[in-house]
Amino acid sequence: MNSHLHNESQSQCNQPLKPRKKRLGRDQLSLLEASFNANQKLKAEHKTELASQLGVPPRQVAIWYQNRRARHKNNVMEHDYKNIQLELGDVLAENIRLERQVSMLKHELNQVQQMILLGPTSSSATLLSVSGSSDEQANSGSPANMICNWGDAGNDDIFPVEELYTCMIDSGT
Repeated sequence: MNSHLHNESQSQCNQPLKPRKKRLGRDQLSLLEASFNANQKLKAEHKTELASQLGVPPRQVAIWYQNRRARHKNNVMEHDYKNIQLELGDVLAENIRLERQVSMLKHELNQVQQMILLGPTSSSATLLSVSGSSDEQANSGSPANMICNWGDAGNDDIFPVEELYTCMIDSGT
């Protein structure tokens, strides 16, 4: 058995070694890159033409193209991954902002509900009245353009919830 292994190793040593592929030079690489940028798929006639220009076997050109396509695909995937990570960061920041806004709105809603529940039974029941401060503001329906004043409404049975909420929002900003 040992003699069989010995004979096999001798036969491998006696066979001529394949010539090593030479590394491509800068000029060769720039020509291949320019060709790749023009067309990522290599046709047979173009492969032989490039091989003769570069002085390398056509198989080496084909393998270079295959490897270059794989590198290009990886670069595209990395670029897409980075873009998705940036978008995810933006979405997470927006989510945090919206959660804070929801929390603030829930707090304001709770305040208004307590005012509604406690308002008519309170001895100093006062209501909000909304009035515009000028003609321009009166024409605008925006709550930011309204002024909220505490005043005696004179009617304890009716609580203008819309006005309360508008004033609560306006006072919060």
